[in-house]
Amino acid sequence: MKAQFSFLSGSRTGQTDIFSQPHITIGRHPQSTLRFDPDLDLDVSGHHAKVLLEGDLYLLRDLGSTNGTLVNGRRLTGDHVLVSGDKIRFGVSGPEIQFTAIGELRTPRSAPAVEAPGPVGTVVFGNAQAPATAPPPTPPPALTPEQLRAPRRTPGPGATTRVKIEVQRQTKGLRRTAIGLFTLLVALSGALLWQSWDTGRRLAAQRQALLGQVDSLVGEISSLSSTSVEMRAALDSARQEAGRLHVQLTAADPDDAKTIADLRKRLDAAMRQQRTLAGVAQFDAGAIATKNQDAIAMVFVQFADGHIFTGTAFAVRSDPTGGLLITNRHVVTDSNGAVAVRIGIVFQGTNKNFRADVVRVHPDADLALLRTTIHKGFPTVEQLGEANRVPAVGSPAAILGFPLGLDVAGGQDWGRLGVAATLTLGTVARTLPGLVQLDSYGAQGSSGSPIFDRQGQVIAVLYGGQPGSNGRIIYSVPVRQVQELLAAE
Repeated sequence: MKAQFSFLSGSRTGQTDIFSQPHITIGRHPQSTLRFDPDLDLDVSGHHAKVLLEGDLYLLRDLGSTNGTLVNGRRLTGDHVLVSGDKIRFGVSGPEIQFTAIGELRTPRSAPAVEAPGPVGTVVFGNAQAPATAPPPTPPPALTPEQLRAPRRTPGPGATTRVKIEVQRQTKGLRRTAIGLFTLLVALSGALLWQSWDTGRRLAAQRQALLGQVDSLVGEISSLSSTSVEMRAALDSARQEAGRLHVQLTAADPDDAKTIADLRKRLDAAMRQQRTLAGVAQFDAGAIATKNQDAIAMVFVQFADGHIFTGTAFAVRSDPTGGLLITNRHVVTDSNGAVAVRIGIVFQGTNKNFRADVVRVHPDADLALLRTTIHKGFPTVEQLGEANRVPAVGSPAAILGFPLGLDVAGGQDWGRLGVAATLTLGTVARTLPGLVQLDSYGAQGSSGSPIFDRQGQVIAVLYGGQPGSNGRIIYSVPVRQVQELLAAE
């Protein structure tokens, strides 16, 4: 028994996921089994719902999501037994998927009986057959002696014969043309059949090649190990994705070019993620997090229209009265450049919300400098990187921040438990004068997160990601522009 989910709306419309495991988590969090886009499917919570296999039944359960779960238009209030064809919507206006249970028995339809006709040359009488008979031919009349002695004449063709000859002459060319057209049609049909066969053969070979790549990917992931809890979680997530790809490739129709192309894209993304994991396997990100996590803060922002958003900031300077923090300009200003009416700062592991104000914003980069007043100050990041230092492509990196904001397990209870920053690993993919691109993970709420190199220095500040990459391709501001903003202080 397998569970198939077809995406009817949302950012993944037209895609299909098939799972065989008994526990399927659904949400925007990167470790969800059935994942939605963290930037586009905002009606879906980080941990929205889950599907459990109990015996031969699949049960759907909401996990206390913000916008609720609807099945066939009705809001879920308890466990729901899923049946094939059920439509599941995440939030009233959110994306919708359709559930199908794979493995149900189907009764083949029997072909109707057809009475065979009798053999040629028989007449059927009820259920019996008898040979057909015909009257004997009439013999020709005998010739007289005069008729036998008369000279023979070769008669000319009659009118009917002449018409037949003329018709044959005029239609001879048409027959030749028809034969030529028929021959051309047969040749074209053969070419099309050959092309179709060749395309199917190439798609089947492509699927086999992709399966080989998936098996190789699984082996590479299995060869990696780490003592970091975060790294182990990332490796587990990568193994699950590779397993899903193997199952879906095995079940895919070799003639379905679209499905093969979609699976190839997912495999490419999984291989990029594996390269990221390989790059950070020996990276002691846990030690970097331990030294810097107390300087990470969640930013609460309220604008004039009443909307509230969250982001990330990190402390760079402190004194006995408070200090300075760095975040993104777009976190604390709206699209017209107006500053938020209220800004609050809550440091990692605490539940105290301190007021903050915007000191200035960078004229070119997506950066803002905040000041908050706290008695005796607060911890800061250990070290900012040098302004002229460019991180090497392929080098490992660590990100500390709050992806998905409070929309994570226990996030709504931050007032009692405190906020908890997330450590994310990645590698530098590209560097430009005003941009550092990483293969990692980011989502709404992680804007303003500091990015650390192997030495624990801040090398960039995360500000956004590539649409359609599921948060895996992210962009950041180089530390040089952070130094420029601080130099004006």
